[in-house]
Amino acid sequence: MRFPRFLPLLFWLGAGGFMQAQHLVKVEPSADGKNARIQVFPAKENTRGILELLDGKSGSCVKTLYAGTFASGQTFTLGKNPGLKAGSWRVRYRDGIGVATNLDITLQKKERWNNPKDIAICDKGVYVMDPGIPAKPPEKKEDGTMTDEVPGIGEFYVYKFSRDGKPDATFGDRGRATIFDKPYAIDSMAVDSEGLIYIPSGGHDSMVVGPSGEPMNQRIGGYDGDPMGPKCTTWLDNVAIGPGKKIYLLTAAAYGTLRAYDRLKNAFDGVLYSMVITRVGALPRAVASDQQGSIYYLTPDHAFQKVEDDGKALKETYSSSSAEKMYLPRGPSASGGLIWVVDHGPAGPFWDSGGDNDLLLFWDTGGDIVFFDRFGGPGKAADKVEFLNPSAVAQSPDHLELWVTEDGLPNVDGPPGNKRVRKFSITAENTEEVPLELK
Repeated sequence: MRFPRFLPLLFWLGAGGFMQAQHLVKVEPSADGKNARIQVFPAKENTRGILELLDGKSGSCVKTLYAGTFASGQTFTLGKNPGLKAGSWRVRYRDGIGVATNLDITLQKKERWNNPKDIAICDKGVYVMDPGIPAKPPEKKEDGTMTDEVPGIGEFYVYKFSRDGKPDATFGDRGRATIFDKPYAIDSMAVDSEGLIYIPSGGHDSMVVGPSGEPMNQRIGGYDGDPMGPKCTTWLDNVAIGPGKKIYLLTAAAYGTLRAYDRLKNAFDGVLYSMVITRVGALPRAVASDQQGSIYYLTPDHAFQKVEDDGKALKETYSSSSAEKMYLPRGPSASGGLIWVVDHGPAGPFWDSGGDNDLLLFWDTGGDIVFFDRFGGPGKAADKVEFLNPSAVAQSPDHLELWVTEDGLPNVDGPPGNKRVRKFSITAENTEEVPLELK
């Protein structure tokens, strides 16, 4: 039996009973049941929204079919999308996309955040990396005297939470694992589906932390004296999880290499293939992967460069335009064709920066990376979409939540970062989902 093409939306009309509302999306399976024709009917003409294909069981977004302005009756097809197997799917239409505060993630007892820098969401939970604030060594001033040393603050921790913001008591000490007993200037972290955590060591490889927060003996990558060779990961600064057993190791600020490794193997044993990136000197926490072979790294000129992994090699393809200014982007999150990124700033005084300290959303069309919208602005309010020093964002697989970290670092032209972690809801003024069965 074929699924109904759409389910009616009903409005109560008082004594008059119910009336069927206009459908926002209509889905017609093809004759062979392997494709579908999708039509969108926005409530208002020229409405901006997002059309997505969801896994029918998990609700995770598999592909963003379109993100932009819709016309009434606009038609889409699934096309030859790899990985679309027979089974249950859902087509979801949303317009009037917004971001709303949901939850302030607090720590236990009297503990406070020091410098939350990175965040990751996987099946096992939500992970936050707080590496503390490193000490600042003495510096020579213009008059030849030296500044005083500024001591470091805190230790290097990773925290684990459930999606409702509660600490996972099985992880580390009541939800907190101590990675180092002093702060380190490390910006990137990645977590795989099994809960293994990968963190640049501060040198030439990635350390591995077990699912309970225990350090493991395994290291990935290393130094062999040939930074531009096929396997060396000199001054590793970024890690991202790829499909299968892959991990991507990016040395963006130093030599400019991107390596694909088998993350289950030690040292150089897991090297697969690599490439030299064209634009070296990327920003902190500069890489994201959708775990399907699409990699995005932030360039020194504040754009996204896409890299594709075809299973045999890495290849740079297209990049985003500079039409929408990103002042100091970092901490991107990629999933199903949508890329969220924070604009850390400051580009000037935080109260008059003209565009930093906010969230930006991009869509990968398959041939271009286009800007969709930006959300929020500078500020300290807990109940508003306001930020000071946002450092990373993580979107949930169903594209309904965002988790954002704000670091605690000082700013020359304004107050220090808010040093907090919050969960946001991705809202929509109008939305409709339609089931789809593929054969």
